[in-house]
Amino acid sequence: MPAIPRTAERTVVADDFLAAGFAARATVAAGRLLLDLRMQHEEGLGPGGAKLAQLGRTWSGLLLRNRIRARYPRDGVLTGPASRPPDALRRRRVWLVEPLDSAEEYHADGNPHWSVRLALWERERGVVAAAVAVPALCEVVCTADRDAGWRHPSPVPRQRPRVVVDTRDPAPFARTVVRQTGAELVPMGSPGAKTLAVVQGDADAYIHTTGAWDWGDEALFRVADAAGLQVTRLAAAQEERPGPHPVTPGRSAPLALICRPRLTRTFLAAFAGHGIRPASALPDPRARPASPSTG
Repeated sequence: MPAIPRTAERTVVADDFLAAGFAARATVAAGRLLLDLRMQHEEGLGPGGAKLAQLGRTWSGLLLRNRIRARYPRDGVLTGPASRPPDALRRRRVWLVEPLDSAEEYHADGNPHWSVRLALWERERGVVAAAVAVPALCEVVCTADRDAGWRHPSPVPRQRPRVVVDTRDPAPFARTVVRQTGAELVPMGSPGAKTLAVVQGDADAYIHTTGAWDWGDEALFRVADAAGLQVTRLAAAQEERPGPHPVTPGRSAPLALICRPRLTRTFLAAFAGHGIRPASALPDPRARPASPSTG
């Protein structure tokens, strides 16, 4: 592979940094809109229930798409759940938009666990920038955190780790893994909110078994990685067998563990008892993480 000039490396890093900042601002703006719509419902000025969620998703998506097209007119846009991968748009860069993650939590009175996600996919590089916002908790994280050299402080280790899992349909093995490791199970709805709970220190791990769509979940993994967490993609025994019909991106959520590095191997040992193992080799914990500005 030919060496990339230093100036080109710096330009790539700067572009990714700016795109992540744009994603963070855009998700915050969409979050404000969603909060305003919910407030109108609470004051009796708008619909509630599923109609509120549908309205919120429509207007949030429109705001995000308009901002992307105004700032990056040459980029493509995919709104989840999408039935095709971003390279199907034949664009070098595609924005992956999740305007409302967890509609059920959004239209439930007083529930703050819903989020807005935005990620930038680039051909041959994958997802290079992403942001996840939980508007009702006034929280947003993005991949620029890594480039800025900033990290969320590591919480003081708890006597029992806290693990967030899906509220509505947790995989049976997830509850068993939590019990086997002596951890405390914390049900939560939105994948974005669960990811931020680990990033902010309210939880220690997130067993990701359900999500809105494959490509949208890349935003979760990228911001978690940027915050210093370890993201381990998992595969069940039956998924490891080769076959002519691999999982189509956009049709099912990947299985993954987002965790504090010191706890990763403890949870993976419990997963192994269910025939679930890392989809690829774990990084050497003694190795220093590569800087995005180095080749």
